[in-house]
Amino acid sequence: ALPMPSVCDQSTFRPILKQCTSSPSGLRPATSHQRPTGGGTTNTTTSKPAGDPDRLRRAGELARELKVSAKQLRSWLVLTLSDLKNALTQTEDVLKKMAEAQRRADSEAQTMRSLYQKEALERRTLYNKLLELQGNVRVFCRCRNITRPGTTSCLDQYDQQEVTLIHKNTRKKFFFDKVYGPISTQEEVFAGMVPLITSCADGYNVCILAYGQTGSGKTFTMMGTKDKPGVNVRWVGPDSVTFWGSGCTQISMLEIYNDTLNDLLAKNPTASSTLDIRVQGKFVSVPGLTHVEVRTEDDIINVMDTGEKNRKMAATKMNIHSSRSHLLVALEVCGNDSLSGESTRGTLTLGDLAGSERISRTEAEGPRLVEAAAINKSLTALGQVFAALKSNALHVPFRNCKLTHLLQPSLSGDAKCCVFVNVSPEAKDEVETLSTLQFGSSIRHVALGKATKNLTPTKGNKTK
Repeated sequence: ALPMPSVCDQSTFRPILKQCTSSPSGLRPATSHQRPTGGGTTNTTTSKPAGDPDRLRRAGELARELKVSAKQLRSWLVLTLSDLKNALTQTEDVLKKMAEAQRRADSEAQTMRSLYQKEALERRTLYNKLLELQGNVRVFCRCRNITRPGTTSCLDQYDQQEVTLIHKNTRKKFFFDKVYGPISTQEEVFAGMVPLITSCADGYNVCILAYGQTGSGKTFTMMGTKDKPGVNVRWVGPDSVTFWGSGCTQISMLEIYNDTLNDLLAKNPTASSTLDIRVQGKFVSVPGLTHVEVRTEDDIINVMDTGEKNRKMAATKMNIHSSRSHLLVALEVCGNDSLSGESTRGTLTLGDLAGSERISRTEAEGPRLVEAAAINKSLTALGQVFAALKSNALHVPFRNCKLTHLLQPSLSGDAKCCVFVNVSPEAKDEVETLSTLQFGSSIRHVALGKATKNLTPTKGNKTK
């Protein structure tokens, strides 16, 4: 751009113009008037303007300089506007290129994000298959809602496979196969169980347990409510695998109360109806346990309602409807494959374990104290079994209590096992929540071995 011409500065010619226009003898025309004389005749004469030649010449020079300055200013404005137009055009081109580059970068980022998500999904799938081949115990963590508004939460962050606990002003991270936050639904929880339950129909033994303190949502996860059924009931619903039509299906329910077995489906449940465990090779059975054949969904629901009514319940300081026993529901499924000629037999074991917490918190006394001691003893034995399996110990103490004795077929390598660790987010339950998360995190690395398929010999076919 050209610099503005200096001649257009008014300070150069403003004093001269002022002098020319203000002087009486300057450029103004001079007029003389003559008063009338005699007969009243008036004679008026106009004199020619008298001007200073130097001032006139100077004024002419200034006029010419103004014209030159005006032309220069006009040229300068034209060139400046042209430069501005070119600069704007270049700026628009640069902005368009930057916008196009940003769009390409966003597209590439989206592509990379999609590829990463796909790779992460494939990696997780392969990892889960590896765990399945190894027979690892799968551990799912579920956190219930805060029941009282304004209560401080000790759980700070939830992810698909990670949960963070705030304990003594420190953040502890725990990893699981799947984490269900407070807003998770019963449908979402059951969706994670479908592959395992399907394995039962294929002839595998499957065990699903719920572990956690009293009031953490174990029974809600396993049994649920009438409007929001849990895993124990939902598997017979429209979203589950279908067991009907290919063979027989039988169900049994028992509770372990004070380390004794009680048949929950017995027609006349009395103290004399307690049962014992019998072991034949790798098989564990309970002689005298009631098995009910079910053919419809209503049959299953009616059986569940009957067993739940007979279960031992009592009020404690932590839960007015606390389960004082371990509940084990066993579903035996026999199927026939008309194409392959195979006959399969699978058992689905669903366990709602009693609450794990310190006796001091429950303030239990009398019968409640005896129940709490028996519960903690059996859960300690369960932890010892998992610890022995994790360390590949030569001896696994399955017979230390009735609970682990009954779960021996499910934890000795012939079944697929999944454990729900249910936790409470409330700060007052911080110690119990920490203990539950540590338990679940430790058993996640327990390898049971590859599960075997249970085949029954049929005519013309021999099974290995």
